[in-house]
Amino acid sequence: MNKMLIVFLLLSYLVIGVIFLLMPKRLTKQEIYITWFVVTVQALIADIFWGEILDLYDLIKADGDLLIDLIIQISLPAFFGILYMNFMPRERNKFIVYFVFWVAFSVAYETLAVFVGYINYKGWNFWYTTLFYMYACLFMRWHYWFIRKAIKSDSIS
Repeated sequence: MNKMLIVFLLLSYLVIGVIFLLMPKRLTKQEIYITWFVVTVQALIADIFWGEILDLYDLIKADGDLLIDLIIQISLPAFFGILYMNFMPRERNKFIVYFVFWVAFSVAYETLAVFVGYINYKGWNFWYTTLFYMYACLFMRWHYWFIRKAIKSDSIS
């Protein structure tokens, strides 16, 4: 791994860790747990399908599979997913602005990840990234309402 990649990953974890620890928790522990699992599974499936099967990109330019890549894949996307859900507004107009911000942020973050060498595009491109994050953000909104409804109905019965 190159130095820029190491600094990028360390800063990513440091910043998101501080935000995660200091943020007002609007999600329950159950919602955080479920979201961690769902985001991790989705990230792994997406990377296996798009990155491995279709070979459109590689993660971490290195020989062989790295344990660090697995650790990153089961933690960093989940942290971002939880942050996204934690601050997601209920009102539709506010959500549209929030959605645009998060898609733009996600695309910018991935562009930086490409620059430092975490991601190597081999057929993937900026537009696929944008569409993927649009899907991911909309899915997370549905996921939020789905688990809220499920947890609420479960606590009633």
